Amino acid sequence: MENLITDLPVDQNLASGNAIIIAYDVFILCLFLFELFLYINRNHFRQQMNNNQKLKMGPVRMFFLKLATSYQRRGMITVTVILFVISLIVVNKHHLITLSELIAIGISYLIFLGIVFFSQKFFVRMDQFQDDIVSRYVDLIFYIILGHAFVLFSRMVIPPTLPIGLIGLIFALGLVFAVMIRAIANPASIRNAVSMRRKNWETASILKGMVILVLCELMILYLMVYNCYKIEPGFYYSNINRVLDAFDMLYYLIVSFATIGYGDIFPVPVNGEIYSQIVAMIIGLSSLFSTACFVGAVVSGAAEMSRSVSAEDEIDLEKIRSHLNSEKENKS
Repeated sequence: MENLITDLPVDQNLASGNAIIIAYDVFILCLFLFELFLYINRNHFRQQMNNNQKLKMGPVRMFFLKLATSYQRRGMITVTVILFVISLIVVNKHHLITLSELIAIGISYLIFLGIVFFSQKFFVRMDQFQDDIVSRYVDLIFYIILGHAFVLFSRMVIPPTLPIGLIGLIFALGLVFAVMIRAIANPASIRNAVSMRRKNWETASILKGMVILVLCELMILYLMVYNCYKIEPGFYYSNINRVLDAFDMLYYLIVSFATIGYGDIFPVPVNGEIYSQIVAMIIGLSSLFSTACFVGAVVSGAAEMSRSVSAEDEIDLEKIRSHLNSEKENKS
């Protein structure tokens, strides 16, 4: 992303990453909480609609209702437009936007939109998460990743400071863990509709859901690592004589997450700041936790499928017995 728009006429310090991240994360969180409010009170609103009563909502709630409706139908475009508007407001606070800057910002968003469109098609729009709450959690995780990725990889935005940049990502990581724990208790919450019709695909469907969650987890952890690197490259030391880049950070993440630890790249404190080491500890703990959840969810799903199949076999056996008994009675 950063290399694609290097030649665009955009000021390197055009917008504050802190302002964009704070405004974007708070707005998306408010939209998510409003969706939860609608979900929790769905019976009340359904009753009002059945009685032909007008929904009692103020102008603010009505605005969020329209936005949430658009968010459900065209989530990626809606959230990207929100990010675009917030960026324009932040840039306009810096100085009056020129036409060339507006065109450059628009082009950078179109490029980013294409990348996000492919990612969403691959991860979110696979009809995988049928549970309403889990589906909302996954959407929120994806959109937090979207906003932070744009801010970190956009040439026009100053990278957010580490406390602000990491808070939203840690929250998204917590949501991933919450869904994983939910999957252990109820594996059906992360499987798709196909597995309901084909029982032998149920475990594979749960496995696919957990893989999507782990990939989301890796994207969050990579943004944490890259945020540290972009603020201060000295946070990561290498024993090879060359400058590290974004791919080296991905390599470092995968090696750390897999607990291999070659030691060719490792985090170090800079001026007493230990953010890179904190992120390294988060990576290690996340690896252990997600591995346990991954195995637990798949085993739980397989056990549930086995119980379901056994129950169906028992019902079929009972039908055969009753049929044989009825035939004996008829003969006698």
